[in-house]
Amino acid sequence: MAGMKMRLHPLYKKFLLLAMVLGPLYWLTLTEDGQLRVDAVLLTLAGEPELNLTIEGLNGELTEAQFHQLFPDLALDCAPAATPFGDRACRVEIGLFNTLPARAFTLYLVGDRARAARVDYRPRSQGALEAQLRHRLGVTGQRDPEHPDAQTWRVADGLVLMPATRPKDPSQAALFWLSAAALSQVKERGAVAE
Repeated sequence: MAGMKMRLHPLYKKFLLLAMVLGPLYWLTLTEDGQLRVDAVLLTLAGEPELNLTIEGLNGELTEAQFHQLFPDLALDCAPAATPFGDRACRVEIGLFNTLPARAFTLYLVGDRARAARVDYRPRSQGALEAQLRHRLGVTGQRDPEHPDAQTWRVADGLVLMPATRPKDPSQAALFWLSAAALSQVKERGAVAE
């Protein structure tokens, strides 16, 4: 028995080699998880900037200068903006947000203080982003009567919200953080985040 060599039938060897080649190709091209990973690798290889940020950790005391210190590689383009969330908007095109394909990050400021943030993600990332939020924030996002089409999570300073289902329109695929100050400002003005 000790000196016996195992021989595999040639057809079995071919089947194993075929499975070793086709299995990963199937996973990468035909599963959502595989496609997200391929997108992430391609965006990284293309040199697209990445933003790794726990959005629920943002607070109204964050200044633009502090954000630049935390993320020196991101070149925010800031301009005056009349929004319900602030008087200035700083935007940067990104390729990845927390390892998921994304398009842009916008930080809304009142004076020099952060009041809200928006991450425009790619609609295909909806499920994975929702899973990240559920993992970090505990429970599944609640349905808020004020925002019936959104999932919301209460955080230390405000609210995190995203669409309840994958948006058909890519411009609606956005994750928001609204500080407590922004929420009260929005309620005062009667505006609703869409």
